[in-house]
Amino acid sequence: MRIKNRTVIIASIICVLSLIAMLTVIAITRNEPESAGFTPPEFDSAAVLGSPDVPENMGYTPIEVEVGYKAFVCGELKAVNGSVDVYFTSAAENAVWMKLKLLDESGKTLGETGVIKPGEYVKAIKLDSIPGSTAAVKLKIIAYQPDTWYSMGTVSLNTKLNVQ
Repeated sequence: MRIKNRTVIIASIICVLSLIAMLTVIAITRNEPESAGFTPPEFDSAAVLGSPDVPENMGYTPIEVEVGYKAFVCGELKAVNGSVDVYFTSAAENAVWMKLKLLDESGKTLGETGVIKPGEYVKAIKLDSIPGSTAAVKLKIIAYQPDTWYSMGTVSLNTKLNVQ
């Protein structure tokens, strides 16, 4: 009988200590400031609802991503007066928000759109940095789950930027 009482007392003490430890951890983590993690990008103020009328010589191409969304973008890029016409379009049936980045060979961002919603497009990207001559570049499409901003993946396309 004594051993049973001793076991019950030890088990009770372990339960109380576990409860105290759990409440302490909750109290500490609750008062910690949120980390400076992901900051959602801005929506593009130049986004237009609908489908663009794109000149035929710009290589306007659909890109279908396996996880279930579709974008359109021009593959023939020309930098004129500090911007590049890309006609970046999110298909109306998409269930994601997306943005487009133009990167140089080293991965440095030359320019980018803001976020667009399904059924919207952005005609051009304003360049923050302009290569001196024709350069190899990468178009990177970044997709987000609406409202939560969880990543829905990225797609990259290699092309050239003709500087005029």
